[in-house]
Amino acid sequence: MKNVSMIIIIALVLGGVKGYSLWQESLKNAALTAVVSEKLKHKKEVSRLKKSHEKEITRIKRKYQKKLAKVKARERAKAKIQRTLSAMPVMGVAAFGLFEKVEYDHWKKENPTGTFEAYTDEITFEMNEVLKEEYREYYEEYQKFLSIYANRPIDPNL
Repeated sequence: MKNVSMIIIIALVLGGVKGYSLWQESLKNAALTAVVSEKLKHKKEVSRLKKSHEKEITRIKRKYQKKLAKVKARERAKAKIQRTLSAMPVMGVAAFGLFEKVEYDHWKKENPTGTFEAYTDEITFEMNEVLKEEYREYYEEYQKFLSIYANRPIDPNL
């Protein structure tokens, strides 16, 4: 026991504070060297794996690119269909409204004292007659709907 304590005392006296800082610095350097060595081993392992699996990685990348292109094309197609469907009804309704406005204006020139209700009654009556004559097979299906207008009295302004 005396030998061990003598060695420690001698080391402290000879080394002092500088010996302690040298010892601490050497521990830091050893830890840093170990970390750098592990990083280098890791890079070598990743590089080795990349080389050995290069064909598979390339195949997977191509497959991913094809899937990605297909998904993008599909989404563009969906968007185009949605735009078309949303635009068509709007254009159809706008065209219908424009045609009705033109028809009403012509009717109004012929019937200056007529009202919009009289115009709708007349058009509905005429549509009912056309459906009865031209579309007999469909008339029965529309009969309930059209009976509302067929039973209405005709406006005396016509």
